[in-house]
Amino acid sequence: MRLILLRHGRTGLSGRYVGSSDVPLSEEGIAQIQGLRPGLAAMQIDGLLASPMLRCTQSAHLLELGLPVQLDPDLREIDFGRWEGKSFAEIEAQDPELVQEWAQGNDDFCFPDGETTAAFTDRMESVKYRLLTADDKSMLLVAHGGVIRSLICGLLGLSRQNYLLFQVAKGHYSTLELYSGGGVLTGFNLGGVSE
Repeated sequence: MRLILLRHGRTGLSGRYVGSSDVPLSEEGIAQIQGLRPGLAAMQIDGLLASPMLRCTQSAHLLELGLPVQLDPDLREIDFGRWEGKSFAEIEAQDPELVQEWAQGNDDFCFPDGETTAAFTDRMESVKYRLLTADDKSMLLVAHGGVIRSLICGLLGLSRQNYLLFQVAKGHYSTLELYSGGGVLTGFNLGGVSE
């Protein structure tokens, strides 16, 4: 199967941690996604899955691919808890010890008042399994940066700790060819204008 991983368009909150906050696309984000229509329409996509978060559902519908948008709650971004909406500098000033703990990449880390990295990893493993066993020839997922990074690592057989090696741009997509044992990255941050 060909898998297309599209990160939602810009929200106007660049540089801030936005996970469980349900924010809409900005005007710039809407224009980004509309600019992807012709290229994605030419790919003969069989299925369209999206995170239920507003920025992803807006992105999926703006593509106008003529496919039903199937919402998958497992595609939600991680819940950053009290770090939601803050910049890294603000988070580091508020919780320097927790930032150090997070940087160690332990599976038992929990964002303050948010989600554990283990729970997020379990969700991504569930999505990965469903993708590897799906019958579609071409599938588009509209999701979030952390979700896409994690899926790329999982499908390429890389450790989850490598997820920050992939800078996934908003309003861009990456492509993988999936086989029973995993995947091959065939394109990264395609379409649109660079951030």
